[in-house]
Amino acid sequence: MNGGVRPPAVSKLRVMHLIHTMAYGGIETAVLNWLRSLDRARFEIHLVCFANPGETERPFVEAAERLGFGVRKIPWNRRKPVWRASGELAQMVRDSRIDIVHAHNCYADLVTVVAARRVRVKTITTAYVWFDFDWKRNLLQWIDAQAMRWFDRVTAHCENTRDETLKRGFKAEDISTLICGFETHRIELDGPRRQQLRAEHGASEGDTVLINVARFYPEKAHVFLLESFALLLQQRPDTWLWLAGVGPLEEEIRGAVDRLQIGHRVRLLGFVVNLPELLALADIQVHPAHIEGVPLAICEGMAAGLPIVASDVGGLPEILDHGRNGVLVQGLQQARFADAVRGLMDEPQRARDYGARARHFIENDYSLTTAVRRVEATYLELAAC
Repeated sequence: MNGGVRPPAVSKLRVMHLIHTMAYGGIETAVLNWLRSLDRARFEIHLVCFANPGETERPFVEAAERLGFGVRKIPWNRRKPVWRASGELAQMVRDSRIDIVHAHNCYADLVTVVAARRVRVKTITTAYVWFDFDWKRNLLQWIDAQAMRWFDRVTAHCENTRDETLKRGFKAEDISTLICGFETHRIELDGPRRQQLRAEHGASEGDTVLINVARFYPEKAHVFLLESFALLLQQRPDTWLWLAGVGPLEEEIRGAVDRLQIGHRVRLLGFVVNLPELLALADIQVHPAHIEGVPLAICEGMAAGLPIVASDVGGLPEILDHGRNGVLVQGLQQARFADAVRGLMDEPQRARDYGARARHFIENDYSLTTAVRRVEATYLELAAC
């Protein structure tokens, strides 16, 4: 016995996450999944986002608050006030005695780099995707790559993104991979209840429901999906397409629905809070894209046991094994994508097999527990440097 003397308490590592969010999507979900799963006995979590014009950060803030996280904001507008925002971030770091700032996305990287010149703090960033976008976003990516060189630790959320980061001049030993991981929380519905909920969205018994879950951004190829669906409808008029998401391209997407005259079979569902329940109502998940990392929307569909047709890009082959637990389509050709979907519709047993294997993979090989342990180890290593 030690005579009742208690050992000194081990202080928590104080970690602040800074994210620039324009719409609640995969990155935002991944960050919140990490934060809610970190060991609270060892880590004190702080969450900061940008106060965007039009409050586009609101869905993320509300999701964080539902999980019990308070969210502080730093000023932001179209003038990109990096110096002012970094000053406020630096003050938050001082006030909360933050040990590590973890940044997500370009503007967060810029503000973090400047703030770290004004206050002593360790910094880490995670790269999610690199792609040849329009000139403005390409310029932002170039700026981001330069800013990332000033971080104490650089990470990537999948092996494909890590490879693309290396192409930008980083050394292999300087970049580690922090997978998002996934915690399954699927919903099982009995037959009558499932049909009732499907009917509320217009689907009759015997109809096939396709679902796409993605932010309304250019890289998500929504117009291509609608054009592919229009081809599919010519042969399978008993099919629905549900689009779950929000974003700046909503008007363009609605315009494409009108142009293709498919509004009688398309539903735009907006931001969905209870995604597992919605996925339980669908039959096939469709996910074309110009570029991807490892989208959590696909992980959600795999957990729901859905067969998936997706583009063969980015990190998708890291979780979808073509011909075993999903279908990967090369290139963005409408007829090819429509044929891949119709193939699953025509072979329901193959579709069920793909869905079962997808569920097994996401439950056993891509767990959130494994991902979070890696994040925690990274923080501890960084703090010890």
